[in-house]
Amino acid sequence: MASVRGRSIQLRLWLAFLAGCTVGGAFTGTALGVFSGLLSPLPLPLRAGVLGALALFLVVLDLRQPVLRLPQRSQLIPQEVFARGMARGGFRFGVEYGCGFRTLVPSAASYVAALFVLLAGMPLGWAACLGAAFGVARSVAVLQYILLGRPGWQQFLSSHTRWLERGGTVVATALLAWSTLLLLG
Repeated sequence: MASVRGRSIQLRLWLAFLAGCTVGGAFTGTALGVFSGLLSPLPLPLRAGVLGALALFLVVLDLRQPVLRLPQRSQLIPQEVFARGMARGGFRFGVEYGCGFRTLVPSAASYVAALFVLLAGMPLGWAACLGAAFGVARSVAVLQYILLGRPGWQQFLSSHTRWLERGGTVVATALLAWSTLLLLG
């Protein structure tokens, strides 16, 4: 979106991207919520223990590896999604990006969040809402660039990317661990 001139046009395109990310994230959250139902016969303390162990493993893995190596698509979303116009393309790109299935995932935070939705056993509506929040969060970086991007922004991000990714994993895991403790009562 940075190649499109004019902040008002960029913001309108970001709104299409935001809508797509939200729809994509809600789809992923709903799918995880459905699969979560299959695990509902297992007691919540057991699921919480599995979540804790897997989350700890993912955090340590993320902190120790220079580049995170977890199952993910190794290709970017193709630019052909913009063939029918920028707004429609921004929405479609957002759906794919918000899902988290067809994009590069640079940190373990997404995996920890997906495990939380899968193992927490929450109602399907909450799973969809958490997925939508994930999608919205994925769109924020583009908005930040539109509103705050200045010369040197990309250089700063590229020199601090791995630290920001690792920090995101630690913060997301801490918040989800707190949420898990609240669920356990």
